[in-house]
Amino acid sequence: FAETPEGRWRAAPPAHVRGNPTGAGDSAVAGLLSGLVEHLPWPERLARAVALSAATVRAPVAGEFDRAAYEELLGRGVAVTAEADAA
Repeated sequence: FAETPEGRWRAAPPAHVRGNPTGAGDSAVAGLLSGLVEHLPWPERLARAVALSAATVRAPVAGEFDRAAYEELLGRGVAVTAEADAA
């Protein structure tokens, strides 16, 4: 979940991801920062962060990421939805 000046967003991988979560949070931050540097809109930043984090969980070695899984997750579409403003 992210609340930004452009709106509120929720992002999730297309399916439950199993594996080792070591480094997944760092990967999510890296995905967000790379999207910031590239001036991507928030939905794309969040999709990148979720895909990279999930690819880290799926990697066979803790703390690394699986590039093929990352590309697959981005290609299958990380669900990014706009949330209604809180009343």
